[in-house]
Amino acid sequence: MPNTVKVSKLTTGTSFSRNPLLVRLMENLGYMDKLGRGLPMVYQEARKLGKAVQFIDDGEEFRVILEL
Repeated sequence: MPNTVKVSKLTTGTSFSRNPLLVRLMENLGYMDKLGRGLPMVYQEARKLGKAVQFIDDGEEFRVILEL
């Protein structure tokens, strides 16, 4: 993840676009409506189901682990 995005902020919504042109195309095609919305939605739905979500950033890679 870029150093401007903090793991602690992922549940409330934060965003960074690596490819703004692709983002604009996906918005125009209706595949996305707002940056920074996906992970907060996943987190909220998991919490409703009593499931854990882990966000792990070890500097080399970023992982989201969802409890089944």
